[in-house]
Amino acid sequence: MKLLEIRKLGCAVAAVSLLAASGGALAQDVKNSINLVVGGVPPIGYVKATVVMLEYERLITQKISVFGRGSTLKYKYDDDTYEEEGDGRGIGLGVRFFPKGGLRGFYVGGAVSTFKSTWDWIDDKGTTSIKRGDGESTSIQWGAEVGYRFNLGRHVSLTPALNVGSWLGADTKCNQTSPATTVPCDKESQLGFYGAVSVALGIAF
Repeated sequence: MKLLEIRKLGCAVAAVSLLAASGGALAQDVKNSINLVVGGVPPIGYVKATVVMLEYERLITQKISVFGRGSTLKYKYDDDTYEEEGDGRGIGLGVRFFPKGGLRGFYVGGAVSTFKSTWDWIDDKGTTSIKRGDGESTSIQWGAEVGYRFNLGRHVSLTPALNVGSWLGADTKCNQTSPATTVPCDKESQLGFYGAVSVALGIAF
């Protein structure tokens, strides 16, 4: 009788150990991550900007992941003569390469996004001919990123990164509201470059 109970206990311990080992392996073999990213342009020159992004990232090979993101952008440009302040929303797709494999450690990547922005502007500041207005624009942004994913346990990560790239935009609407006029202001196309730092909080599963 005692021998039978010992055998049952041994089987139970073995089963629990096997399940625990299996669960640990599955926990380590994460292939998905939800990332909340906050970034900004250092206050150099005339431009200040912040961006918040929510990403879904998926590991498709041992070293390569792809991701989709939604973004919100706030910016301000002020050269003491012309001032523009706006908000934008965008969506994008990208890819990352992790040399160590898995969602961990150093990586390089790139992304392409499209944005739609609304903005208010002031021209000829500080003069008697000051003008005000608003407008809308669409833009395409493409860039590269370098970062390091610190895994704080099996499911949580913190990722600082450096982002550089370019954007091409075109105004879809531009109005002058003061002094009032029925003639719309000139629509413009712009090509720009950016550098930004960001940090992401990731939840892997």
